Amino acid sequence: MDRPERLASITHSTQVRDVARLLHGTEAVTVRPEDSLRAVAERSVAHPECGVLCVVDDANVLVGLVQVTELVRDIFARIVPEEVLSHIGDVESAMEYAERLGARTAADVMEPPISLRPDETAREAFRRLNNTGLAGLPVVDERGRVEGYLDELELLLVWMKATGRSRLLEPDPNPEGEPPAGPDG
Repeated sequence: MDRPERLASITHSTQVRDVARLLHGTEAVTVRPEDSLRAVAERSVAHPECGVLCVVDDANVLVGLVQVTELVRDIFARIVPEEVLSHIGDVESAMEYAERLGARTAADVMEPPISLRPDETAREAFRRLNNTGLAGLPVVDERGRVEGYLDELELLLVWMKATGRSRLLEPDPNPEGEPPAGPDG
């Protein structure tokens, strides 16, 4: 097998469950639909490694997602409205702002659920993350219950480790472009 085929086989054959096992990755951070925005923000602050919070029901089934960046925007709009109002220039933006001000719970700000399954490949996970623009996604079982979380960086690190490209993240041993020193100095 030549190098491009070997690299492609890594993303085609490595399953999401294997990525999580290799890294002992980030744990999913869950909130309930009825949780207040304050409680959601506090949960997020307690887990800064997780960029997407999982909204789950009483059976731990994924019902939605809250992006931390969007949560910050919603809270910012409530706390410093004059900053947000100064940027509103059309009716659509004004309506969006009014909607944000009315948000009180996780259910009010959550997006539809998007997830990964443990048996999906790393390639499928990369594609889903790229297509959604999300920094990470929950991993759910066959019933939709949250059992993990996987982010882009975790996927990338596993791929780099498997391909031997980890050195790309190391400092350049020769930053000045000078030839490496020989055995005599």
